[in-house]
Amino acid sequence: MGRDAVLTITEGSGHGMVPRDLRGRPASTGRRGDWSSSFLILLVLASLCLAGCLGGKAGDEPWQNSAGDEPRLNVVVTVLPQEEVARAVGGESVLITVVVPPGVEPHTYEPSAAQIVQMSRADLYLRLGPGLLPFEDALVDRLKTLNPGMKVVDTSRGFSPITVPGQGHDAAQGVDPHIWLSLAHLRLMAGNMADAFTDADPAHEGTYAAGRDAYIARVEDSERRIRGMLLGMEGKPFLVFHPAWGYFAREYGLVQVAVGEDGREPSARGLSSLVARAREEGIRVVFAEPQYDTRGSEVVAREIGGTVVLIDPLAPDTLANLERVASAISKSYGV
Repeated sequence: MGRDAVLTITEGSGHGMVPRDLRGRPASTGRRGDWSSSFLILLVLASLCLAGCLGGKAGDEPWQNSAGDEPRLNVVVTVLPQEEVARAVGGESVLITVVVPPGVEPHTYEPSAAQIVQMSRADLYLRLGPGLLPFEDALVDRLKTLNPGMKVVDTSRGFSPITVPGQGHDAAQGVDPHIWLSLAHLRLMAGNMADAFTDADPAHEGTYAAGRDAYIARVEDSERRIRGMLLGMEGKPFLVFHPAWGYFAREYGLVQVAVGEDGREPSARGLSSLVARAREEGIRVVFAEPQYDTRGSEVVAREIGGTVVLIDPLAPDTLANLERVASAISKSYGV
């Protein structure tokens, strides 16, 4: 091609694990006749102890509004990129907790029992959407059991899904879950969140509408800059092991090509073909993700005489991150 192309490859395995059921362990009291009643008493005591550890008194609960403060909505989101949208829309009227901590891969994350109990006290759960992350589906079921009155909102409502073959490591029910890596979807999420906040807290409808509009204006500014960076690059392919950037590629006419099938690691022959294609197309940049071991990416980079650049699909500064990724792709092509 004469110019550098883009290779995106990420290592990892074990995706799609659904959190294990919480299981209690029976304790013996030394008296055969009253094991059942003793077990029930232990369960009650354990629940009370857990509640105390999670903030049974005022001020211990992370979501607790300070005395004299105006009450705020307690909101849970699944991943860090959602927090930027929720905070922009909700402003000071919401308190936000993120389920998946920074640096953790969401496909294999399992919340602790204490975390689940804490989240069940929230007013709203702004989930990504059904069928996107297996752990999120299981978590919603548990939260609704603990708190039937909790409002669960699908922030992806109205989005245009990308389907992927099979039940691979990165796809629950055949749908790409990385909906936040699309500016069009971020606009939808902002609108869905504003509606949810208004339904739960109609007194601040104006605040939420203003926050939504301001965030959408930021999205449109980012879109103009990104389109400028990627101008003339329509149809450019980039190869991925972890296909996180399908929505981003679709919006800007790039072609994401997944290495391997159904999310499995490529065979030796597959890797050989990957290296051959990279050399043929002048690929000199290997994009990896910080949530995974980068040694495989470094091996491929050495084979093609290139370098490794990290891009993070879970970065908390969502809009700025998408601009960074667009800039990195553009520079890798020499634009």
